[in-house]
Amino acid sequence: LDIWAVDSQIGADGSISVDFLLPTGIYINLDVPRDATISQIKQLLWKQAHSYPLFHLLMEIDSYMFSCVNQTAVHEELEDETRRLCDVRPFLPVLKLVTRNCDPGEKLDSKIGVLIGKG
Repeated sequence: LDIWAVDSQIGADGSISVDFLLPTGIYINLDVPRDATISQIKQLLWKQAHSYPLFHLLMEIDSYMFSCVNQTAVHEELEDETRRLCDVRPFLPVLKLVTRNCDPGEKLDSKIGVLIGKG
């Protein structure tokens, strides 16, 4: 059963039950829209996580990104938060919240530098 297929039997509202693992060791299960972007899902998770223990130990929301295991059994970090969940197609609906390696602005500066030929 492919829950990411367009014709899958996921329910009338188009939501999927996704398990989230936080860096604090907290596990949260949420029903999220199948077509939601990673950014929207992160916002939903953050609102829900606010009522869980150890929330005060988390950094700002922009300090984190999701990682998952995709359909080809490869560990994937979801840096592009404009992608939809149904396009990411995790092997199982499990997303782990991990700390970003660097500031998103620094990564953007680096990509711009490469594009314009700056060393």
